[in-house]
Amino acid sequence: MRRADVIVIGGGANGTSTAFHLAGRGVKNVLLLERRHLGAGATGKSGSLVRMHYTNEAESRLAFESLKVFRDFRNIVGGDCGFEPIGFVQIVPPGYEAALARNVSRQQRLGIATQVVTRDRLGDLLPGSRVDDVGAAAWEPESGFADPNATTFAFAEAARRLGATIETGCEVTRIVTERGRVVGVETSRGPVDAPVVVLVPGAWAAPLLAPLGLDFGLAPHRIQISIFRWPAGFRTRHCVVIDAIHHSWFRPEGDAATLIGVELGVGHADPDSFDEGVDPEFVAMCRKALTARLPAFGEATMRGGWAGMIMMSADGRPIIDQIPSVAGLYC
Repeated sequence: MRRADVIVIGGGANGTSTAFHLAGRGVKNVLLLERRHLGAGATGKSGSLVRMHYTNEAESRLAFESLKVFRDFRNIVGGDCGFEPIGFVQIVPPGYEAALARNVSRQQRLGIATQVVTRDRLGDLLPGSRVDDVGAAAWEPESGFADPNATTFAFAEAARRLGATIETGCEVTRIVTERGRVVGVETSRGPVDAPVVVLVPGAWAAPLLAPLGLDFGLAPHRIQISIFRWPAGFRTRHCVVIDAIHHSWFRPEGDAATLIGVELGVGHADPDSFDEGVDPEFVAMCRKALTARLPAFGEATMRGGWAGMIMMSADGRPIIDQIPSVAGLYC
């Protein structure tokens, strides 16, 4: 019988980071199990924004801690995460000025470099943008985006260096419990004993949670992204933007393109049979949202896109905790 001290289920950025940090804190036998390949789920399809602006303190604290790692990734983790600190802007519509100011004030108390900026300043930070519809905006000069796959690969390699085992192509089919406590898992390659399991499989969590009687109201969502080549004459590598007016986010992709996502996506899609391509209707939505903020993109060429699956809780917040009803189970 195989045995581990801790089993991590899921080989995305969260799973590989968990394996790295556990091994770095002295856990001797960490085993990460991934059903396909590293970054095969939400991570590999992520826009990978690195930003601090959240509407609650807990997420801002988590993001701020992650920023410290991204900024010194080679020394803390090793390898390249592709972090580009090109700055981040949060835009909100009229009526939300006070709420944004409260968020910024709370983040400043945490030590985050952020400030409310005027429309004129926003126009300077995002050249060529329309700003007359903006209620307020916040600027984070130290934020940006990373390469989600490079980040995942680097965490996995660092975990291996510290003694963790990373096993791909091995699907966990059941979390085994006895008398209310985790004792291991069943996998496509046989059982593994372990007193602790950390569950981070993203949209594939439900089949593992349901047999344990756990229902957190999670729903898999199909999320899409489009890429537009910069139009003729557009040469400014803009910052990262979340535009709450047009329900979109966008960032540079390479040296002459912009990657954009719009809306939340379609809930309750099947993570095992979803279409990984981008829908024509979605491309049209992205073009409309991007052009509304950067009018030059009305003449931009669509160059690609994809879809991925994420798992969403009812309130859109992450669930990070030890599960009280199942000793040894974390998610």
